[in-house]
Amino acid sequence: MLTAIAVFLLTLSPILVVVTLLELAAWRERRREVAVARQIAVTDAIAWEMGAIVAPEVKPALWGPWELRIAVPLSRPLVVGRVVAIADRVLARIPDRHEIVLVPQEQPVRLTGPARMATATARAA
Repeated sequence: MLTAIAVFLLTLSPILVVVTLLELAAWRERRREVAVARQIAVTDAIAWEMGAIVAPEVKPALWGPWELRIAVPLSRPLVVGRVVAIADRVLARIPDRHEIVLVPQEQPVRLTGPARMATATARAA
């Protein structure tokens, strides 16, 4: 009897492993879709009120709060405050915890002097 149970469980084990892996993949995909939906919601809200000035990125966490990373122009505190207020307002409607992380926005490189002239002549050619 014990041997029959062991054989039965051994026969079923590959099926159980495959089902478990498929469920894990589906769970991961659902979390990714939720992250994309949250990112779109925050991006749309900021773009609606202020224009396309930042591009937030949502990262789901396994145990901790969801992370919303926003590259903002730190030299413009009024813009930063408004972006954070809009993002917080959107995320407040979601029951999960969230954390807003601000990172400095990369400034475009401004060419001056000989480098600018070389770029302008290269474009003309």
